[in-house]
Amino acid sequence: MKRPAPTRRRAFTLTELLIVITILGMLAALLVPAVFDALAVAQETACASNLRQLGLAVQLYLKDNDGFFFPIRDRDDPDTPEDEAKLWYFGYETGTSWSKTPEGKRILDKSRAKLYPYIDNYEGIEICPGFNYYGSFKAKFRGKWWTYGINKVLSPDLYVNRSQRCRNIIEIPGRDASRTVVMADAAQVNTFQAPASPTNPLLEEWHYVQPPDSKFRDYPHVHFRHRGLANVLFADWHVEACPPKEGSYDRRLPSARIGCLDGNEVLFRPRRSR
Repeated sequence: MKRPAPTRRRAFTLTELLIVITILGMLAALLVPAVFDALAVAQETACASNLRQLGLAVQLYLKDNDGFFFPIRDRDDPDTPEDEAKLWYFGYETGTSWSKTPEGKRILDKSRAKLYPYIDNYEGIEICPGFNYYGSFKAKFRGKWWTYGINKVLSPDLYVNRSQRCRNIIEIPGRDASRTVVMADAAQVNTFQAPASPTNPLLEEWHYVQPPDSKFRDYPHVHFRHRGLANVLFADWHVEACPPKEGSYDRRLPSARIGCLDGNEVLFRPRRSR
């Protein structure tokens, strides 16, 4: 009995393969930007949620402290030497003095943070998912530590100047609450602490934001990391994505998108009620 001849399978021609590859490339070109856009939106939304939770914690802190904001930093003892003032609002710096500890090796006890008692899931919400920890990044502490900045006018650094005072929430008139900054996405360009240098500017986490007209060699610290916008928590406790003041990006590393909020649109300093 004669067996039937095997059917020959037709192979793809080179032209057909090239057409398939071209179509797949076109689909990828259409889908990849959409995927990245969706990821960016998700990061922005998660960041806004973090700030809302931090806002609730700030309100509880204010309630327990007669309406006064916490300082950015203070001495845990009046006799503490200048380079050992380690009681930050986001935690207590343990170990040797910060001036003698290499950047990236400093240790932070977050359980001493001012807002820690008011947040059940503190570990996580203090870090914005949109912060880029890769590329031109320099660590200050071991691990991720803080990516949001408190308004420096409301919460001054008492280690730097003991004559300053923490502001009270009642100093912000109701008409200004929706425009007064409490916290915002923050970061800093570092050019003065190794491995950073003037020829090797690096991005690092940061802990305060300040008015655009700040003096005393203060660089901008608002981080417009969400597609050119920064999430901002205001004193009426709403969160809003805000654009930068035109031309305010730090020229040392403009690609990092660190600049100032527009002083015509937002407030940092409480205005007296009329």
